[in-house]
Amino acid sequence: MVLVSPTLTPRVVPEDPDDDAVLACAVAAKAELIVSGDRHLLGLKDYQGIPIVAPAEALRRIGAAS
Repeated sequence: MVLVSPTLTPRVVPEDPDDDAVLACAVAAKAELIVSGDRHLLGLKDYQGIPIVAPAEALRRIGAAS
């Protein structure tokens, strides 16, 4: 497990500021994928080159990579 602590949490999702922390952590962790059921995050489709997908899509992608 890797613990990340973002130095900056930009305002990206004005309707749900808690989502901004998810995005900041994903960037800090250099995530390859953000998996969420949150409609605000899913509406972004990606953030700074990191795809944002629903759990079912994540499973399809992981299965295809195996």
